[in-house]
Amino acid sequence: MLRRPPPIGLRRPGRLGLSASLPLIVLLVGESCDGPGNSGKTSPDPGLVEAVPWLNGVLPAHDATGQTIVPQLPMYPPVGLGLPDPGSRPANCSVLDGYEFAPGGPMGWFDTFELTTTDPGETGVAQGWSSYDDLTKFAFHTPGDATWYPGLSPGGVKSFYAPWGLPADRFPGPACDGKPNDWVLHFKGGLFRKWGGGISHALTDPVGRYRPSPSDPCPPGVDFCPAPIAADAPFDSVGLPTAGIPTKDDTGKLVAPPYLQSHDFFDVSKYDGVAFWARRGPDGQNQSFVILTDKFTSGRLARENQTFCRRVRECHTMCLSGAPCTPGEPDMNGKPVYRCFDPTAGQLPAMQASQIPVASQLDLMFPRCGPSACTSPSSYQDRDFDDKACTRYTFPAADESGEFCYDPGKDQPPPSRDDRCQDGWTTTIELTPDWKFYALPWSQFGQGGFGKKAPYMDLKSIDTIAFGATMGWADAYFDNVTLYRRKK
Repeated sequence: MLRRPPPIGLRRPGRLGLSASLPLIVLLVGESCDGPGNSGKTSPDPGLVEAVPWLNGVLPAHDATGQTIVPQLPMYPPVGLGLPDPGSRPANCSVLDGYEFAPGGPMGWFDTFELTTTDPGETGVAQGWSSYDDLTKFAFHTPGDATWYPGLSPGGVKSFYAPWGLPADRFPGPACDGKPNDWVLHFKGGLFRKWGGGISHALTDPVGRYRPSPSDPCPPGVDFCPAPIAADAPFDSVGLPTAGIPTKDDTGKLVAPPYLQSHDFFDVSKYDGVAFWARRGPDGQNQSFVILTDKFTSGRLARENQTFCRRVRECHTMCLSGAPCTPGEPDMNGKPVYRCFDPTAGQLPAMQASQIPVASQLDLMFPRCGPSACTSPSSYQDRDFDDKACTRYTFPAADESGEFCYDPGKDQPPPSRDDRCQDGWTTTIELTPDWKFYALPWSQFGQGGFGKKAPYMDLKSIDTIAFGATMGWADAYFDNVTLYRRKK
């Protein structure tokens, strides 16, 4: 559904965002000492908390009235030493010779992150992309979803033409077709001390865009569309069930409920690999993971069926921030949602309030905890784990322990690594300060060894692509993400 652009004149901040306002100490270590003298305690810089209110293990800042401070526009705070970014030298476009790519527009997949209209108030957006990190205390990732920033929807009039996705950054990209390239996908954050962070995109069959339903044939020119599913077929074209695990209804009859979320994917078997441009900022690490998931490795495709691998959901009864786990707004059943916040420090905005209307933003800024640790918002329910007990569990090999969503005595214990989803197909690329073109063949990807071993990479069911940062500081740019094949 198209969304109206904002009034002319809406402008975004420069790409260095808060670099002039954050003290040097946050550039060096992302934290500062509390109180007079050296107490040995650390806390993040207040300017960083206001710029990125989902800073790990830290409650958002509040104003004098107790209202949560929400940034108006996407910001990219400095990392590392806070060095200025000189930009890239001109891209070497000759490397594109010999390749052909998936088409763009409504009948293809070629993510340029550019504007879709000529309206000067429009903002570039990476539709369907989201960001994540490893929850290292005091670490951050940015940007958040475009729907989280009031300045991108002044007066309720949105500046982008997508239901949701990451806002793009206004930064010169590789221009190889004679057209301006002004918007790119930018991931920034850290300091990651566990496994890192990144951005991901679900490759969903856009039913209603180029075919009315999954049972209809793919139209001419769409060569990554999955094969149609026969009417009333119990399984789709790659062997996944077309509905969730059957349960008994009121009459005792087994009924398979329809999935609550999409289980779509791409058939990329007609292509040779994925292609994109990438670069790093001056303080960003020089490596990035590229990750793909298929029916054998995807936790998304395993939702409500767990056919090829088993899902695990980690949870936290206690708050990483040390805040009390406090009842907040009622859920759809009228029960209070327990969240990490201190009612003496400020007001928790209800999800229905105009200040934080997006459920995913509220969950990131005020994480669910205690009795609500295994619940999910009505916008993205999870039948596999909703309302399970958040239970501490140590695996038999004693090589892993934590809190997981399952009911002891009723459910199977959490799956071991040998049965678990999310060990996707991965490769590593080297990032440079200049834009560089990457064409990665399917044969270059392999599993990491921390999940269920797949028999092969199923090119007919690729459902997610992700760019991941390793431990350290992240400052990476991506553009023109698509599929490629070699010209004959």
